[in-house]
Amino acid sequence: MYAVLGIVFCLLLGVMIRAQGLWALVWFPLGFVISLYATAQIVLPLMLGIPRAVRLVAKRQMRAGVFISLLIVPALWAVVVFGSLFLLGYFWPSVATSIESNNALNVGSWLGIIAIILSPLSKKSRSDYREDFDRSYSRFYTVQPSP
Repeated sequence: MYAVLGIVFCLLLGVMIRAQGLWALVWFPLGFVISLYATAQIVLPLMLGIPRAVRLVAKRQMRAGVFISLLIVPALWAVVVFGSLFLLGYFWPSVATSIESNNALNVGSWLGIIAIILSPLSKKSRSDYREDFDRSYSRFYTVQPSP
């Protein structure tokens, strides 16, 4: 999965450099990293955390209070991301227009979003998320998780 993502990243970076010039070396990776991080904070708890919590709560291995903790972070991140975009467009419309028309930034952002959405296909990503989930939400367990 990571090798395919790396190849696609390099190919799209080359296309963006050809289309937009050397500034694509700044904008493409910047869009990729920002959207990768923000999307991971919003999407992964919903895609991987909620189903895991549902299974554990149904088996009575975890308290139901975990759902509030799982939903707070994505909700806050969504408010921050979309609120920032709204405020940027409201107070600095020229900056918002230039960001909107920056193809390298937008393509990098979409690649980061797609990478996070496809990450559960990787067994290593699911395993890493399970470890992070167990560590982050250990206070909600009624029975200690099995390794």
